[in-house]
Amino acid sequence: MKSTFLRFVFLAGMLVLSSASNVRALPYTTLDLQGSTINVGDTFFVQVELNHDDCTERLLGFGFNVMQEAGSLFGYSGYTIADRFDDFSNPENDRNVAGFDFSETAPDQASTLLATLQFTALAPGTDTLSILGFYDNYFSGVYYEISSFDISSSLDITINPAGDPAPVPEPATMLLLGSGLLGLAFFRRKVG
Repeated sequence: MKSTFLRFVFLAGMLVLSSASNVRALPYTTLDLQGSTINVGDTFFVQVELNHDDCTERLLGFGFNVMQEAGSLFGYSGYTIADRFDDFSNPENDRNVAGFDFSETAPDQASTLLATLQFTALAPGTDTLSILGFYDNYFSGVYYEISSFDISSSLDITINPAGDPAPVPEPATMLLLGSGLLGLAFFRRKVG
């Protein structure tokens, strides 16, 4: 009885150790804002990248929706799918961004550009951009040769007020500047 229990504990321990050595990081998406400052009225871009460090499967496709609250500080203008993928976005949903790779490429690098999103800054402040892709076998999620995953990511974006126009000098300032220049000219003539 005691030896059976010890065998069970030993086998359970080996199972835990072997499964722990096969654990790999799940793929995740990041949103990368292109450029440093955004002012009201500016057009700006956000790149969507998929990070999959330990993956040995080939990435086949992806899909997600661009999520924004009503009254957002920036308006969604559209997307560009990365060159590697064919556009598979849902034509009935203008916020769906999806791509599929029909080529026979080797396993991916540590990260893969999926798409570039375009926005227009509408009002000053900070707002959140989110993408969400629940795996659904068609327009959403991340698809590898064998595995599939949900994807999501968010990014806070700060929009600055539109730049103030160049200040116009007041007449009194111009009069003071002019009298100073006349004084310098008179002083130089007297000294020289």
